[in-house]
This record gives sequence, C-alpha cells and structure tokens, in this order.
Amino acid sequence: MKRTKILATYGPGIASPSKVSRLVNAGVNAFRVNCSHGRTEDFLAAARIIGEGIAKARYPTGLLFDIAGPKIRLDRFDGKVTVRKGKRLTLTTGRSDPGKGIIGLNHAEVLGSIKKGDRILIDDGSLLFTAIAVDRKGVTLKALNSGTVLPGKGVNLPSTKLDIPTISDKDREDIKTAVRVDADYIALSFVRSPKEIAEVRRQVKKLGGRQKIFAKLEKREAIDSLEAIMQAADGIMIARGDLGVEMPPEEVPKLQKRIISMSTALQKPVIVATQMLESMRFSPRPTRAEVNDVASAVFDQADAVMLSAETATGKYPTETVRTMSDIIVATEKDQPEPAAPKQDKNFKSPIPVAIARSVLHANRTCQSKVIVAFTSSGFTAQLIANLMPTQPIVAVTDDKKVMSSLSLFRAVYPVQADQPQSFNEMIDTVNRICRQHKLARRRDKVLVTGGVPFGSRVQTNLLFIHEVT
Repeated sequence: MKRTKILATYGPGIASPSKVSRLVNAGVNAFRVNCSHGRTEDFLAAARIIGEGIAKARYPTGLLFDIAGPKIRLDRFDGKVTVRKGKRLTLTTGRSDPGKGIIGLNHAEVLGSIKKGDRILIDDGSLLFTAIAVDRKGVTLKALNSGTVLPGKGVNLPSTKLDIPTISDKDREDIKTAVRVDADYIALSFVRSPKEIAEVRRQVKKLGGRQKIFAKLEKREAIDSLEAIMQAADGIMIARGDLGVEMPPEEVPKLQKRIISMSTALQKPVIVATQMLESMRFSPRPTRAEVNDVASAVFDQADAVMLSAETATGKYPTETVRTMSDIIVATEKDQPEPAAPKQDKNFKSPIPVAIARSVLHANRTCQSKVIVAFTSSGFTAQLIANLMPTQPIVAVTDDKKVMSSLSLFRAVYPVQADQPQSFNEMIDTVNRICRQHKLARRRDKVLVTGGVPFGSRVQTNLLFIHEVT
C-alpha cells in the first residue's frame, strides 16, 4: 500500500464510471472537479459519474471541488493577435477589437489597480509586457518578447496589488454545489489572506456542510501571509503553475520544500500540484525529469500529488496514474525512518498527541505490520499520519463522511466499523479487518489506538500492541 496519495482531475478523458473505476484500481485516492470550466449542471454530472465509478472501491475515494476564484483571463475574442517585441497592446475596460490590438478581460475592474511600470504576463508567462500608460479606458502595454495572443488565456499581474474579491457569485454557487453533492474537500484558488478561508468556512457551515477547506497557494500575497493562511485552512495545495508565474520559477522548488515542512509542523495535509507528468498527456511514458519531480515530492513527504490535464484530457489517463503509483511505491521503499517529532504547540489537549508519538516509538521496537486507529472524528489518524510512519494507518470509524474525508491524508486508509463496546470487541474487529483487507497475518504485530471507556466518544487515550489471531 502506497503512503503518498494521488489526486486526479476529472474531465472528458475519464467521463464515464468505468474509466473512473479503472483509475481507482490504478491508484487514485481522490478526484478533483475543476470549477474553472463548466456550469452547475456539469459539476453535478461529474459528481454523479465519479460516485458511480468509486462505488466498489476497496477504500473510500474522496471528492474535491476546486473553486475558480478570481482567475484573470483575456476576453474570448475571435482569431488571434500577433505581437512583436517592442510593439503595443491595449487591455480595455470595453469590448475587444483584436484587429486594432485591443483586448478585454473577464475582470476588467483589475485594470484600475495597474500602475505604470507594472509587469503583465499572459499565457502562463509565455508573453511578457510592461505597462507604459494607464487611463480610464484601459492600460497600454509594451511587449518584451514576440508571440501570439490567443483568446481566453490567463493573465498574471505579479507586481500589482489587486483590489478585487477572491470569492465571486459563481464561486458561491459552486461552493453550494460542493455541499449539495457532499464533496469532502473544497479548494479555494488564489487565496491572499486567511479572511477568505474564513468566509468559505462560514458559507459551508451555513449550508450545513462538513467539507475541509484547502488553500491553493498561487499568489505572492499568499506567500507573504503563509503561516496565517496555513493556520486558517484545513489543508494546502501548492499550485506551482500560477505560483511559478507570479514568482521567479527558480524560487518555486525551495518554496515547495518550505511549504511542505511548514504544513507538517502545523499538522496540515499538503498536495503538490501542476504538470507533474505533463508529457503523459500525449505520451505513454514520462520524462526522466517528471519522474524525479514526483519522487522529490514523495521524499519531501507530501500527503498527495496531483494530476491535472494528464487525466482530465490526456490520451493515457490510466497509464499516467499507474506510472505515478509505481514511482511513489519505488520511492517510498527507500525512505528512512522518521525522526523524533518536535514538541507540538498547536493542540491544547496533550493526550492524543502523546499517544500518536508513542505509536512511533513503539513501532521502532516491535516493527508492526499496520497501525489501526479507532477514531470518531479522524483526528487521531491525522496525528499519526503527520509523524510519517512507514506502515499504513487503518482508520476505523462508523462515520462515512469521516472515512472519505481522510482519503488525502498520507498513509491513511479508512475502514467502516462500529465503535467497539468492549476490549474483546476491539480485538475481534482488529483481527477481522487485518484478515479481510490482507493487512497482516496470524501472529503479526499491529499497533492499536482507541479511547476508553468503550462506547463513549472520548479522545484517544489507549495504545497497545496486538498479535493477530
């Protein structure tokens, strides 16, 4: 069982229950619905198809709704505009006239924030401009390189402080849809401050949802408020595409390592995303650099790695997932035992933290096959996962929502079972799960955590070593 999870993006390339099922069998642990493309009915259909495809999965498979946020794009004008270095292009608050080099934006209000001298990047940074004039009608740009401007391409303003809301009316509708289909996670794009996470959380609570909120790190402003955003969110996604445009690309690798390290210290799951196996959109084999990229995220102990266009629109979605899974398994074989954890100051109650740390110490002595964590909320399984044990963690819970919400946590594989009412019942459940899921054989040692008195919803306060019978 691999410990690093795989998040795959849904799209036309896998738009049937059978194709979704094949990806689960190949190693997918959760699916992402990208709300940047489509309408409510599209997202409802996606959730239905994914639900049918994962129905017979061995372990719960999660569902993540990726909320678009204020992604700035060029107007979807007809044709294309060819620009040469030194020539001018105008971004307008009005209608596009590509023949005259005048192009509108989907968020024209951002033009009021641009100042003379600001940098503007189009199409993931392939076209670079500088603002040379600003007036009420728009902004005049000077091209710093030659290229072709295509309709609908993304626009990045790395040196501009934008005065636009992160959450639009469409985003609110998409959040409502995510709660309606009972998604497990909501990822908010282009987060700039913890206030935006709090706003999403309020809306989810008002709608009666229990979704975990992930912050997508894509803006320089987010990096400036990194720890505060991490504290506010339930998890982090490192969206390296826009981040590598907003910041010098050579800074992204060390930033990725820093974010993963901070996420671990703050007990937050972290997903590494964007172009991990990009060449497999069109090729059945990855490049060696891509293999290295996935392995690097595994060595850094990210909770999950993500596939975007590779599965959404690629020609080889199943092969891509299988390749990523093979890389993960091969890399995890060479991972060293985790170091002793540092003192954690984030949790007021020390008992579950002490039990989780004791699991790690006990494991060094007895070399258990698996860790079985009885949990009502999933919290104990998350604590243990954060300590990076080399064994799989089976989270035993009677709450289906808790089960699927653990799908992106490193090494955690949820199993549904009633909470035991006695010690003997707990032992029977451990033996049954180990046999049914082929996790351990007779006389193999397993570590078990839970809470006593049995039958109550107390925090985890029990750890013992059990030999499977």
